[in-house]
Amino acid sequence: MRTLLLTMLSLGGFCASAQICNQSGNIVIFSNYDGGTLNINVDVNIPNLKIGIVSYEAVEVNLSGTYVGNITGIEYAGYNNSPNTHCSPTIATTAFTGAPGGVTPNIEFVPPVTYTDPNGYIFIDCGYSCGSDNQGGCNTAAQIYDYFETVFSGTVYTHETQYGCWGGITQNLSDGGNCCAAPAAAPVAGFSISDNTICLGECIDFTDLSTNTPASWNWDFTGSGVMTSTVQNPTNICYIVPGTYQVTLIATNATGSDTITQAVTVIEVDTAISVNGITISASASNATYQWINCANNTPIAGATSSSYTPTANGSYAVVVTQNGCSDTSDCEAITTVGIEQMTVADLMTVYPNPSKGIFALYDQQALLSGELVMVTNVLGETVYSTKINGSKTEINLTSAQDGIYFVSIDSEFGKLVMKIIKE
Repeated sequence: MRTLLLTMLSLGGFCASAQICNQSGNIVIFSNYDGGTLNINVDVNIPNLKIGIVSYEAVEVNLSGTYVGNITGIEYAGYNNSPNTHCSPTIATTAFTGAPGGVTPNIEFVPPVTYTDPNGYIFIDCGYSCGSDNQGGCNTAAQIYDYFETVFSGTVYTHETQYGCWGGITQNLSDGGNCCAAPAAAPVAGFSISDNTICLGECIDFTDLSTNTPASWNWDFTGSGVMTSTVQNPTNICYIVPGTYQVTLIATNATGSDTITQAVTVIEVDTAISVNGITISASASNATYQWINCANNTPIAGATSSSYTPTANGSYAVVVTQNGCSDTSDCEAITTVGIEQMTVADLMTVYPNPSKGIFALYDQQALLSGELVMVTNVLGETVYSTKINGSKTEINLTSAQDGIYFVSIDSEFGKLVMKIIKE
């Protein structure tokens, strides 16, 4: 076995020294093959310090230093009484000196590993390098790392490994170790949202916060226009239907997967209005209001109540702000003051609404023939136009993005505006 280990050592090599695996860790590990005299100087103030030692041959462990009293646990694993005595014939079995009172070293004879690695042995018996290749009957550094984190229920501060005898040279904890080869870990999924309470039609961004280096990401955006994504940080995810939706991320690497879910709430403003005589009223409660003239989309000074009575013929709507969101109602056409008026719905309807992209505009009273129909997005950009020809006119938005649009007609009854949704 020794010959095989020497061969593997020439392939595996050593890691650089002065490594601190985890600055807040509380486990210090020493591993080798040949055993020998190991002098440990506890010169770093590590609370609840645990000492872990692995060797194929017996080790004489001498503990000292300013903070030796911080030691609360000592564990040896390996062949503590191996017939091989390459380092010193006088060290027949593993023994400890200098342990603080109340701490009894626990010596385990080749205990089973806690982390399976095809390149390491199935029992904890020896370790000599940071190499991840075949360790020739010894353990990989990842197996040793996991064993002591499991036994001590802590995290590794340093790990010092070598092949030959410890040789009695003092090992200062302040010098760090030379091997931080922890086992590969599955991701712990996490993400942040630019805003998890949004207004209808708004878009948001997602940032991956998963740990342990995921290699792939699978997002589920139920309720949005995108639905799924495999990019790490999806952006511009838009919601056009109100409600509360669950966003799920599955983060995956070669070791495994993890899933996390967060909620996104999409708020819809109540923009329903009704007409009684020439008075137009908003249905929304616990809101603020601003009535506008649809002919030029300008606010009407002083018209900030839930109802508005026009003083002139025209087309009017209300901007409602509710729960932090704002939206505009359909326009209502008032053809005379003091005389029965027709609403936008009396003059035209659009069906189906919402639609996948094909809408039909109906000239309800056969009064709009030849009028120009303009379809604009929420930014005011024209995305489609046509003229009314007959009682039914097609509006084709199949090439437009999903979202909210406005159908408007400048007519003798004023500007008629109706909101439609492509989904």
